[in-house]
Amino acid sequence: MLTPKPIKKLSLETKFKGFDKTVSDFWQWGYSDLLQNTTRGILAEYIVAVLLDIDEKPRNPWDAYDLELPNGKTIEIKTMSKLQAWAQKELTEPKVVLQPKRKWDPLTGVMENEPSLNADIYIICYFTADNHETADVMNLQQWEFYVLPKKQIKELLENRKSISLKLLTSIDIKPVQADNLKETIARI
Repeated sequence: MLTPKPIKKLSLETKFKGFDKTVSDFWQWGYSDLLQNTTRGILAEYIVAVLLDIDEKPRNPWDAYDLELPNGKTIEIKTMSKLQAWAQKELTEPKVVLQPKRKWDPLTGVMENEPSLNADIYIICYFTADNHETADVMNLQQWEFYVLPKKQIKELLENRKSISLKLLTSIDIKPVQADNLKETIARI
């Protein structure tokens, strides 16, 4: 078995071997557009990790969940937005696709046979901006967080493959603001 090394945070000044560029240069080149769907998703994971004071451990994209609390409970982060990074004829209906998945263990290379929901808590991060002039994904005032335990996610997914903002508001699930997220998670 070829076991990977633990992930460690890199310094922004870490240099490439072979040319005079740093990890910071790579980040600027590859991830400057934080509104892009894939980058926005990773950004939302980071925002939640910081708000919950669990950002010391670097992200592992191969884990079956996105974050782990000190008490062992796991969190899956999903993002949705009306506004996209590209030109739009109209705003998008905010929704997240959420399906049970087969859990894969990156340390053993073993994948479970049956798909399941692999986190204890699901946080749907809604980026609320609706125009490019004022959109700022780094402004926490432009984010809302919908916190749902796994049981509630299972119920919502019983007859559907996605969860929309429209659905969340129709069943009276209230968003949480950034400064209340840690307290809300502690209650679950």
